[in-house]
Amino acid sequence: MEKLEMKKTLVAIAALAAVGAASAQSSVTLYGRIDASLGSVKTTLNGVTVADPGAQIRSGGHTGSRWGLKGSEDLGGGLKANFVLEQGFNIDDGTASSARQFHRQAYVGLSGGFGTLNVGRQYDVTDNMYGLYDPFGYSGYSAMGYAFNVGCTTGGSGDCVGRQDNTVMYTTPSMGGFSVAAMWAPGEDKTAVASAGRVYGVMANYSNGPIAAGLGWQSNKAAGGQARTDTNFGASYDLGVAKLYLQLENGKNKNTVGTGKDSGYGLGAVIPVGPASLTVGYATEKQKIAGTKVSDSKAFSLLGKYDLSKRTYVYAAYRRGETDPVGAANTTKTTQYGLGLVHNF
Repeated sequence: MEKLEMKKTLVAIAALAAVGAASAQSSVTLYGRIDASLGSVKTTLNGVTVADPGAQIRSGGHTGSRWGLKGSEDLGGGLKANFVLEQGFNIDDGTASSARQFHRQAYVGLSGGFGTLNVGRQYDVTDNMYGLYDPFGYSGYSAMGYAFNVGCTTGGSGDCVGRQDNTVMYTTPSMGGFSVAAMWAPGEDKTAVASAGRVYGVMANYSNGPIAAGLGWQSNKAAGGQARTDTNFGASYDLGVAKLYLQLENGKNKNTVGTGKDSGYGLGAVIPVGPASLTVGYATEKQKIAGTKVSDSKAFSLLGKYDLSKRTYVYAAYRRGETDPVGAANTTKTTQYGLGLVHNF
């Protein structure tokens, strides 16, 4: 009952915020995205089907469905207070996608001539890099999203979290297209090991005209006090007729028995054709433990998109991913397709 009342209260607050935003000097905006699709995911092991539920209505096929509140207050002298509260949900059955109230993002901060300083639950450096230099935005049907995350289960590295709690992130203002972001999470949920749960990282980006490039590094300390580190380089170039993407990633995980390592790359492009576009991506990664290769992963993705308006589009997507353990006949192949509708508000 308490949860129901809380949800009713949040809806009421959101409605009032949307009505009052136009007249108030301090702006509060209700926003969101709804992604509903009809699709299927088929998985085989050594050529034998192990999962094939058939066509299903799914939420967040291309991007996660979510709603949120964001706002700012002008404090004078170029200084502003900002906040974001964002929750994911499943459009197919109306449930929240997490037990947390605002699990996607929840932070407050200040911005001005000095840059931006935010405190709370935020996307980490590695996830920001993936999102910037992946033509799929590191969301559903992303080839990089499949290949680069295999390291999380093989003992390699991989970006296994994406968002971090208790995080302080500072981003400099853009200077000639160049900016730097640094993050730190003190590890408040640490165990007896003082550094457990501590996360810190830095990311440098350059964006000027058709060219963009970035380099990021992040360290995550586990319960045993050992670090998992991720290094990423990404670049994009907009030719007009197509926007090209490249991303290189390298990870090291000292928490495995024998240091786990992974390295890979991803390529992609977005080709606009009037109100439509075609997105294509390919990615591969090798995973090693104690210097010995344990598996390979690779994926290929296609997505066709047609804009019905500035806020609404339909899409058709396909992704095929494969993971091959070395020295074992356990090849896993996953084939995914979907037809979807997305509306932004």
